[in-house]
Amino acid sequence: MTLLSVLILTVVLLHRNGYGYEHDNSDNDNGNSNSNGHQWHRNPMHHSAKQVQEAMGQWQQSIVAPIPIEPRQPQTWTAGQHEFQIPRPEGNRTYYVWVPTAYTETDYAVPLHLSFHGLGDTCLHFAHSTGFIPLTEIYNFLYVYPCATVGPIGTGWNAGTCCIQPTKVDDVEFTRLIINDMFANFRVNTSQVFISGFSNGAMMAEILICEIGDLLTATASVSGVVELEPGNTKGEVECTADYAKYNNRVSQLNIHGTLDPLVPWTGDAFLGFPPIPTDFDDWANRNDCAGTPVQTFNKGDFSNQRYTNCSQGAIVELVKNIGGGHEWPINPDFDTTTYILNWFFNETVPGPL
Repeated sequence: MTLLSVLILTVVLLHRNGYGYEHDNSDNDNGNSNSNGHQWHRNPMHHSAKQVQEAMGQWQQSIVAPIPIEPRQPQTWTAGQHEFQIPRPEGNRTYYVWVPTAYTETDYAVPLHLSFHGLGDTCLHFAHSTGFIPLTEIYNFLYVYPCATVGPIGTGWNAGTCCIQPTKVDDVEFTRLIINDMFANFRVNTSQVFISGFSNGAMMAEILICEIGDLLTATASVSGVVELEPGNTKGEVECTADYAKYNNRVSQLNIHGTLDPLVPWTGDAFLGFPPIPTDFDDWANRNDCAGTPVQTFNKGDFSNQRYTNCSQGAIVELVKNIGGGHEWPINPDFDTTTYILNWFFNETVPGPL
């Protein structure tokens, strides 16, 4: 990696408070406000304020200390957060699982959602800041938040041209092992496996379709893009070739600001990032989408384009945040967290869960 690219990517570390959810750095981040008093605007599209309030209360009361990895038998887990490790060549790798109360009260398989933090962030901070955890009680899904490794420009993922760690850690294989681990030890509906991520984590979310698409149902990328090595058009071609090996099709959502300075809407050839509209079109082509995309959402600075006439019922969607930066937007017009979950569970999965 050149000195210039290191300097550019280091900017992320200088903006660790730059997420759209405007987190504070306390250990008691409860998803209501930050140190500047900024109030989050949570408007779940299909849920009442009472439902979300009750879920938030359950979330705050159910954080538990990590339990030993063994024994690990399905149907024995308590509600709350559990820590696990997987031995890897670079050392033991950690991931966390949040088990909702509803999972402990039933005996049927539930969806699985893995979420990847951005460069310079941590798995725990990201998971407890985005607001996914309290909504596990509404949607009844197992929520997994893997932890990246530390490199010269911060804690990050090997997602292609960004953000390479010194030992060339295989984060795709790490993810595959997590998913297989979850299949073996929890009651997972293997036809409902979802991935989301922010920034460098969003790049992971996209390339995982290319590399382990046979395990996935849908992914959501926030401020990310496909940038498999060697990047740019060649990286997109590499992804297309890999994805073509799988029989199933994976739905893909991208939420992106038009003024993103780190993963630019118009692309960055030097860093290997293709333009976001090109990334959108390439996913439509990979999923054999016919016709032209349609708009189904338009509010404030946010609007979308969606392909629905795709192979095997896949959906490909791009949400444009006009004037938006490198962020996870949550405001009165658009709530990224609830949009993703409603997209996963009400758009990409046919029929009731």
